[in-house]
Order: sequence, then C-alpha cells, then structure tokens
Amino acid sequence: MAFDYKSWRNGFILIILRMACVLGLGLLAFSLPNATSIDLVLFISLYSVLFLVTIFPAPYTARATILLLMIYAIGTNAILAWGPWLDGNVFFVALIILSGLLFDQRIDILAVFISIFTFATIGIIQQLGKYHFSAPGVPTTTPLDWIAYTMNFSVVSVILVIAIARFKNEFARIVGQTQSMFQTLIAERIQLENRVRERTEELEVQTNQLRTSTTVARTIAEIQDVSMLLGAVTDQISEKFEYYHVGLYILDEQKKIAFLQAASSTIGKQLIGQGFRVESDPRNGLNKVVELNRAEITSDIEDPNFIRDTNFPITRSRMMLPLAVRGKVIGVLDLHSDQPKAFGTQDAEILQTLADLAAISFDNARLLNETKNLVNQLEVNTSFQTRKTWLKLTTRQKPAYQYTPAGVRPLFSKDKVNIEGMLVPLVLYGETIGTIKLKRKGGISEWSDRERLLVEKIADQVALALENSRLVEEAQKSAMRDQMIANISTRVRETLDVESVIRTAATELRRVFDLKEAEINIGPHQPESGVIRKNANFLRLK
Repeated sequence: MAFDYKSWRNGFILIILRMACVLGLGLLAFSLPNATSIDLVLFISLYSVLFLVTIFPAPYTARATILLLMIYAIGTNAILAWGPWLDGNVFFVALIILSGLLFDQRIDILAVFISIFTFATIGIIQQLGKYHFSAPGVPTTTPLDWIAYTMNFSVVSVILVIAIARFKNEFARIVGQTQSMFQTLIAERIQLENRVRERTEELEVQTNQLRTSTTVARTIAEIQDVSMLLGAVTDQISEKFEYYHVGLYILDEQKKIAFLQAASSTIGKQLIGQGFRVESDPRNGLNKVVELNRAEITSDIEDPNFIRDTNFPITRSRMMLPLAVRGKVIGVLDLHSDQPKAFGTQDAEILQTLADLAAISFDNARLLNETKNLVNQLEVNTSFQTRKTWLKLTTRQKPAYQYTPAGVRPLFSKDKVNIEGMLVPLVLYGETIGTIKLKRKGGISEWSDRERLLVEKIADQVALALENSRLVEEAQKSAMRDQMIANISTRVRETLDVESVIRTAATELRRVFDLKEAEINIGPHQPESGVIRKNANFLRLK
C-alpha cells in the first residue's frame, strides 16, 4: 500500500494524546498535595479536556491545537508561579518541538515568538512590581535574569526549529522518493501483469490452435481418397481457425504452374470449376514459397508491397505455406483473413506442421491409390491369364469325376449331368475353372448355411490344389524341355564335322518328337521350284 501521510499523522497525534493521558495522570497525582486551589482547577480542567479529546473522535487540527494550548497553559502557569527558576521552560521547549512535528506550516516559529513574548511580558510586569510570584520562597529576579533566561531559550529554540525543519525536509524527501518508487513499482507491476496476461492469452490461443490442429490432423489422417482429403484440409482449417478462405494448390512436375485443387470459400470453388491456375511469376508470393520452401506472411498494414488479389478483395492478411514431402515442395496452402495482422510467427509454426501432415497424407493417399490400381491391374491380368490357361487346358481335356455306389468313375461325356442338389463353383483368382455338384442321400435337398460355407472353403482349397498341380506339371514339362535341349546340344557339340553335326541334329529331332521325317538345310533358302544352289548342305531323314 502507498504511504498515507495524513493517516500517519492522525495515528501519531493519537499516540501522543494517549501517552499524555497516562503520564499526565501520574503528574496530576504528584502535584495535587502541594498545588493551590487555582492550580487544582487548572490541572483538572486541562486533564479533562485532554481525556475527552483523546477518547472522542475529533479532527486532527483540533486535537493538535488543543494539545499545544494545554502545554502553553501549563508552561505559562509554571512561569507565573516560579518565574525563570523552575520547569516552565521545559513546557515551552515541548511546545516548540510539537508545533514543528504536528503542523506542516511553520507553527514552530510562531510558537517561538509567542514563548519569547510571554517571557518578556511576565518579566516586565514582575520587574515593575505589578505582579508577584505565587509560589513561596521564589528567589528575587533582576532584569538580567530574565534577559539571560530569554536568550538561552531563544538559542535552544532556534536550534530546535532549524533541526526540526531539516528533519521535516528530509522526511518529506524520503516520503516523496518512497512514493515515487512505489508508483514505479505499481507501474512495473501493472506492466508485468499486462505482460503475464498477454502471454497467458497467447498461450491460450496457442493451446487452442494446437488442440484444433490435432483435431484437424486426426480427421485428415483418416481419409484415403485424394479429392476428399484435399477438400477436408481446406474446410477443416477454414472452420476451426476461422479464416474466410483457404485454398490448396498442387504443382505440376516442372513446378511452374500451380493448380487450385481445393478451396473452402464459394469463390474458390467457382475458380476450381474454371480450372484456375497460377503460373510462375517472381512477383507472386506463391513462387517465393515454392523456391524458398518457407512460409510467406503479408498484411496490408505492415507490407507496403502487399498485392491485393482481385478474386479476394476483402483479404487484409495472407499466409502461404509450402506443402513439402521429403524436402520437395508439391503444393502450397493459401490462407486468407479479413483481419489485419491476423497471422504471426507462432501461427506459421503451428499451421506449417499441419501443412506438412496434409502433404504427407496427400502423398500417402496418392501412393495408396497407385498401389491399389496396380494391384487391381495385376488381379485383372492374373484373372485373364488364369481364364486363358484353364480354357486352353480344358479344351484339350475336360476331366470330370463322379462318385457312385460302385466308386469314383470318370465322366467322358460332354453332356451336362443333371444332379439335383448343391452346385458350388471352383473359383481361382476370380475366374470359375470348374464346379462341384453334391446330392444328399435319401432325397434330402436342403443345405444349411454352415454346410454351404464349409463346401465353399473346400472348393477354394480344391481350386488352389488344381492350380498347384497345373503349375507343377508345367514346371516338369519345362524341365523336360530344358533337359532335352541340353541333351541335343551336348550331342551336337560332340563333333566338329558339319555333316556329323547336321546328321546328329536331324536324328535327335526325329527321335525326340517321334517324327516321320526331319529335314535340315544349310545354305540360302531354296525356292519352291526345287532348284538346288551349289555348296548347300542338305539332309533328310525318313
């Protein structure tokens, strides 16, 4: 709390009055046995006034004035009774000291003059013989005694007045410095409180932004469709962060043109329908974001080169963030606000993290879609190849087997056998390569879902087993072909004679393929007319 001089002064006078009441009661009791009737009336009256002023509320000036008048009255009474020989001067010194302490004005100087005037008046009256001291046995006084008494009192009073004045000045200076320091502390405390409040508000805003960005990031991370992902990024950021327009641009492969792919505002969506694009331009902030891979913040207040977008005329603050994946910029996130200085460094840091997550999600969704397309293409190719392979296989031979009471027997007829019951296809890579037909005993034709599911699983295993068998058979045939080629190659290379090589090759071909005739010609192609060129080697085996 600030130092209140008036409150301190009221407390000070109250303490003095209480002490005077306590000490005055002792002095009154000590003085009563030897006091005259006039003194008794005076002392009791003064003490009564002192007691009443002390216990009852009264203004400070009234209390201080009454106290000084009481001291003056006691001191004057002492001078009138004893002259300059007893304790009257003590009360007048007390009068001067308390006058200087209790009042801001120079009442102490007035008290000095009043005291000297009182001494002089009593001394003159006494020396003229018009007044005699009331106390018995008072020594005779001369004018020189009164002059010495007055001079001594004056010297002491002047010293006290000067000392009290210096004390009051120093006290006032210290109080002023204290008040100034206190005001400075108050100002610093207010400034500190304002800073704490501002920092708290910034932390609250930042916390809300982080909480909002977490919510947006969770929403974005759950989307795998590219178009839905881009739309969710712009809509969520615009809604959660209260920006009236958020646009998302994707760069082409040369990073020369940025295509607007998603927008939160109605105008932005109209621009998407018009195929809006931004081409490379050094004056465009978007180009700077792509080249430097860092955020760009502009405002119509701070930036003198702020360029207004004709498509968004109410924009007063704008921030563009790069969408980077593995250090490569693939797009730009464009944020518009209709408030001045709406974006700061902390906003850029938080939203850049969200932009990085959006870029990663976009790249992952793109790769996932490409992978799905590749898998679908592989499945289609596999299904087509499976259908082609099994169609070729079943064209050559169509094995079918039927269980009868006599056992399992093959079916050679191409006519469909009509069996009432359950028909389950053999599916391999999405293609039907056969069927399983089942019929119960005793004429029961109903099948439960559990039984049907079990048969379908068995059919899947049968289809896989058939495919494995076909692959094993193809592998064996391939191995046999490789072995045959290796054997023929080995036998052909056993000799270096041309005739022997040709004969061996023709013999092996005829034997391996069980041919009726094998013919090998060495040399230019012979025409159908049967003309034989010279130096042509010819061998025909039958």
